[in-house]
Amino acid sequence: MPSHGPAVAPDAFVASSAVLAGDVRVGPGSVIDHGALIVSTGSPVELGARVVVMPGAVIRSTGGERPPHPVTIGDDCLIGPQAALAGCALGTAVYVATQVMVFHGAVVGDGCRLGAGSIVHTGTRLPDRARVGMRQYAVPGPDGAAVVTSDLDEARELLAAADFFGKVFAEQAPADVKELHRRSAAAVAAEIRQRSH
Repeated sequence: MPSHGPAVAPDAFVASSAVLAGDVRVGPGSVIDHGALIVSTGSPVELGARVVVMPGAVIRSTGGERPPHPVTIGDDCLIGPQAALAGCALGTAVYVATQVMVFHGAVVGDGCRLGAGSIVHTGTRLPDRARVGMRQYAVPGPDGAAVVTSDLDEARELLAAADFFGKVFAEQAPADVKELHRRSAAAVAAEIRQRSH
C-alpha cells in the first residue's frame, strides 16, 4: 500500500507541537492546536474546512492489519481538548466537547452536540442535530437506531451485540480473552511498524 504524507491547505494553521502522520488531509481555514495528534494508519483522515482541533485531541484512522476505518470530519466542526476519535465520520458543524470518545464505524450527523466525557460507540449512527449529554453513552440499538443513555448497564447490554472486536479487529472472541487481547495488540503493533517505514 502506498504511503501518503499529510496535505495541509495553505491557509490552515498547524501548531508547532501538533503531529500529523500518514494520509492526513487538512482543509482550508482549519486550525490544529498544540499537542493534537492526527494519524492515518492505512485509511485516510480528512478534515474539512474551518475544523478546529484543540490541544491533546487524538484523531486516528485504522487499516493495514485490521479492517479499514477512515476518518472524515465535516466543515466547521470543533474537536475539544483530549477528545479521541477513531475510524469515524462526523458531519458538518459538530461540537465535540472535552474528553469525548467516538469509535470505529460511528456516524455523527450534521449539527450534533457531544457533551463532555460522552462516548459514541462502535457502529452508532446519530441523526442530524442529536445530542449526547455529559458522560452519556450513544450505542446502536437492536433496530439499528442510536440509543442515548446514562445507564451503564443498559449501554453494556446493547454493546454486547455491537461486536466491537469483530468490527475493529476482525476477531471473534475466543474462550480465552487473553488470547483475543494478545492478537489485538499484535495487530496494532504491526500497523504502527508498517506506518513507520
